[in-house]
Amino acid sequence: MIASRSISQEGPTGNGIREFVRVFNRRRIIVLAPTVLMAGIAWTIASVTVPRFAATAALTLDVGKVQIVDREVVSRLPLESSTLRSELDVIRSRSLNEEVIVKLGMASDPAVAREAHAWLSPWPYAARGMRDAVGRLFPGIVGKDPASTSDAVPMISQSQLTDWLVGNLNVGNDGRSLTIVVSFTSESSERAAQIANAIAQTYLDDQVLAKNRATMKASDWLGEEVTKIRQQLEISEAAVDDFRRKSGLLEVRGATIPAQRLGDLNAQLSSARSERMRAEVKLQAAQESDPETLPDIVASPMIQRLRKDLGEINLSIFEIRAHSPSYKLTDLEARAAMLRTAIKEEMNRIIASLSSEVQLARKKEAELAQSFQEMETQLGDAAHFGVRLIQLQREADANRSIYETFLARYKQAAEQESLSAPDARLISRAEPPEAPIYPNVLRFLLLGTLGGLAIGGALAFLREGFDQRIRQASEVESVTGIPVFGLLPKVSRWRGLQPQDYPVEDPQSRFGTALTRIHTALRAPQSSDRKQIILVTSAQPGDGKTSFCTGLARSLAKSRLRVLVVDADPYRSQIATAFGASSCPAFSPIVEQRVRLGDLVQEDAKSAAHFIAAPSPDDLQLLLDSGGFTTLLEEARQAYDVVIIDTPPVMTRADAALIGRFVDTRLLLVRWGRTSWDEITAAVGFLRLCRVELDGIVMVGVDPGSAGYGQLASYDIAPSDNRFMRLPSDRRLTEAE
Repeated sequence: MIASRSISQEGPTGNGIREFVRVFNRRRIIVLAPTVLMAGIAWTIASVTVPRFAATAALTLDVGKVQIVDREVVSRLPLESSTLRSELDVIRSRSLNEEVIVKLGMASDPAVAREAHAWLSPWPYAARGMRDAVGRLFPGIVGKDPASTSDAVPMISQSQLTDWLVGNLNVGNDGRSLTIVVSFTSESSERAAQIANAIAQTYLDDQVLAKNRATMKASDWLGEEVTKIRQQLEISEAAVDDFRRKSGLLEVRGATIPAQRLGDLNAQLSSARSERMRAEVKLQAAQESDPETLPDIVASPMIQRLRKDLGEINLSIFEIRAHSPSYKLTDLEARAAMLRTAIKEEMNRIIASLSSEVQLARKKEAELAQSFQEMETQLGDAAHFGVRLIQLQREADANRSIYETFLARYKQAAEQESLSAPDARLISRAEPPEAPIYPNVLRFLLLGTLGGLAIGGALAFLREGFDQRIRQASEVESVTGIPVFGLLPKVSRWRGLQPQDYPVEDPQSRFGTALTRIHTALRAPQSSDRKQIILVTSAQPGDGKTSFCTGLARSLAKSRLRVLVVDADPYRSQIATAFGASSCPAFSPIVEQRVRLGDLVQEDAKSAAHFIAAPSPDDLQLLLDSGGFTTLLEEARQAYDVVIIDTPPVMTRADAALIGRFVDTRLLLVRWGRTSWDEITAAVGFLRLCRVELDGIVMVGVDPGSAGYGQLASYDIAPSDNRFMRLPSDRRLTEAE
């Protein structure tokens, strides 16, 4: 039995990129088939897919807006991102898009109905497109779908139209500006531009309409409020006037009547006191001093006239006495005495009038003082009413202020109705695009190719992971315990040469050099007079035994060695064909001892090598059973330096195990990348079961770029047994017999 295959390999296995390239080269069919298939599918999908165009319009929001009232009846535009997002939601709203449908009359447009129906139910249209595409590629195989030529307009509701409109609408903002991009996608470039512009314009119109409605609502509300506040103002002002009248707090020249009266009384009282004091002073002066010196007496016209008359009389008396001392002046003196009496009476009357004036002044002062006290009492009571009056006045003033404010804003709102403007403006109208955004044929092909490469690569590496075929010489040595004599590279068929022709036609090639290395290794343990018989077999047919035997014989023949190739594989006899022989002598006479070895041997036309064609299967069995084959080998040993025997594969016939007992060296051919581990394990195990030990393994068809190419196995010579044995190493091999 053979030791189980080691999962982990020791030592480097080559560069990862190179290994990837080798895996790709080995599995290129697996990789390229899905790639071509996916690229074809992508191209087919791109060719049958209806092109779609995207038209874009741009709006910008204005930051400067007039606010009519504080109650936000007219919208303003703050710079918060939440408000900007709200504007985006408004454009995407179903209500606005329903207005677009009505404005453009889309419900009655057959083209719009077909496109919307195809968008809502894409599978029938996709199947029809695939059918048409296949029909265009293969007109005779698939006929044209009758439904594709139907002019029937599908029935579609406004709700479905709205779904189609919203589903193909894209509204966005870059987050760094107040620009809103409105993009619509449609099968028609003109329709896409028309709808994009209609959505943008409807949004602006709705803003104006909303402002007009808000302004009208604000105007109506302000009008109602002005009426209510005017009524309240009238009521409050009437309450103030009524309270003034009832409380006597009517104002004249900015002051209330009680206050004015109190002021007047105060002034009158002060005047009365002054008059009383003047009258008392006059009276006292009249009583204490000469009455004649009193100003009132001096200024009295009556006294002045009397004194004038008295002065004239006295002057007349004086003149008369001066001129006529004896003249009697009785009448003049009597008149003078009467005048003096009149003056005195007038003075007494004036003094008496001063006393009466004092009495009157005192009485007037007392009356005014009493009135002043009464008015002070009345004014104290009016102070309590003044507090209430002030409150009523404040209410009236507040109502007046509110009324004036609302009246002014009502006038502003009335003026603003004709000046409403949207909070945004259209800065770029949508134009019909020239190129569709979908499908992008190059992108489809690229994605299909990449997808196919990914699938093919995954399948290739999956296949590589489950691949049990042999590709490493070190693994073969480690698992089987048998040294690898050499690696024969895979030859190119483009040169027109068979592998066995290289030793003759191109000995310096890789294949010729590898054969030289192998036959050098084969001849190394032999003495100069020792002949060698080499058995060549494989696990399964088609591993290159014939090419190897023929090429090895020609390579040995170039070294001036006598080489004989015996074809012991009658089931797949190809040695004669490989050497270019047209006819071969019969093999059976050897059994009857009628013909010598020289009668069976033929010469190669291209080298000095000889070969013997294969007998029939029955003759081969007869030779093996009768010992004739042993006799043939002994005769060949005497006549040739090297005898190479091409035997049937181990897994198909047991002939290799029978012949292997009579040879010196046994080689097992392993085809690189074809022979599996199960096959080599079964072949080696069967030979060991038959007590036939293999001396070496030759790997054929090796990729020259593989990581293990050129790394021959190490081997040593056992002189006593002329066998190839592995050198001891740190990597011990296990065998289960």
